[in-house]
Amino acid sequence: MYKITWVFLFFSLLGCQQMETKKVFSDEIAAEELKHINWNDVETYPSFPECEKCDEKAKQKRCFEQRLTQIIYENLETHQVVLQDSLHEKVMVVIGVSAKGEVKIDSLKASEHLKAQLPEFESWLEKAVTNLPKTYPAQKRGIPVNTSFQLPLTIQSE
Repeated sequence: MYKITWVFLFFSLLGCQQMETKKVFSDEIAAEELKHINWNDVETYPSFPECEKCDEKAKQKRCFEQRLTQIIYENLETHQVVLQDSLHEKVMVVIGVSAKGEVKIDSLKASEHLKAQLPEFESWLEKAVTNLPKTYPAQKRGIPVNTSFQLPLTIQSE
């Protein structure tokens, strides 16, 4: 019995050395986690109240972009314009949505022809964006984040 106790004690001490734990600091965990985050993608896209019911990310994005485009076109159609020439232009608008849900135009790429034909176009577009309904910001890991995306618009007259 005495030998069994010594053998048990010997293996217990030997086993304790093998069970050493490594101390992990929170900074190391955070640094490792940051390596695996895709900073170019969000979990949920910006949305309007009517787009909140969309359960898939792609549908939510499509709903937001379609609704945004529809609202902008509706606002632009309220302006009566007489043009000298017919117009068929593509405009690239970079829209930014802040973490607070505020929408603004970051940049606008339009031809000189469009700017000459419709000098107020940019101010009309700004007004259309400021009149948008409540916008929910995009989220990354459950935290509201700033996002921006390109919205192509086609402007044509007859």
